[in-house]
Amino acid sequence: GVQSVSVNYTNANNCTALAPVVKSVSVYPLPVPTISGNVAACLNSTGNIYTTESGMTNYLWTVTGGTVTAGGGTSDATITIRWDNVGSQTITVNYTNSFNCTAATPTSKTVTVNALPAPTITGPTPVCVNSTGNTYQTEVGQSSYIWTVSAGGVVTAGGTGNDYVTVTWTTTGAKTVTVNYTNANGCTAGS
Repeated sequence: GVQSVSVNYTNANNCTALAPVVKSVSVYPLPVPTISGNVAACLNSTGNIYTTESGMTNYLWTVTGGTVTAGGGTSDATITIRWDNVGSQTITVNYTNSFNCTAATPTSKTVTVNALPAPTITGPTPVCVNSTGNTYQTEVGQSSYIWTVSAGGVVTAGGTGNDYVTVTWTTTGAKTVTVNYTNANGCTAGS
């Protein structure tokens, strides 16, 4: 708020002013930066945008465990990060507000970076041509299952959206079954 400083003194002639001089001083509060954005992310995920108050100056962003891919400069109220390390990572920001005040300490936000899943597949190999009921299974309890069966394989049960696929192999030779899914942390394997 508005504060004051006053002074009076006696000069070399032993005279003192009738009243002290008063100077008003406006004292502004320090800013309290905030950071908005997700608190959990997947390893190697891109496009993770974090924002703080706009219209300030001298923004100072720091990031642990990630790479800044956009923003994050002294005039940027946003920063975009690719998370490169699993675990608890940190973003901090400080700035100077319109009163030329800077927070005493930067604001910090913790982000949990989750590992990507590593899907596995179990099932029969080798198999005979035209054999039926060849069921291949991956981890249960995940979501957004996507199965791919190479040419010469016909899906007879399960498949996309399921934790298993049943295949009849109609031609001979080397064949493949692939799967990917999203785990409970919302992360999908890179391949």
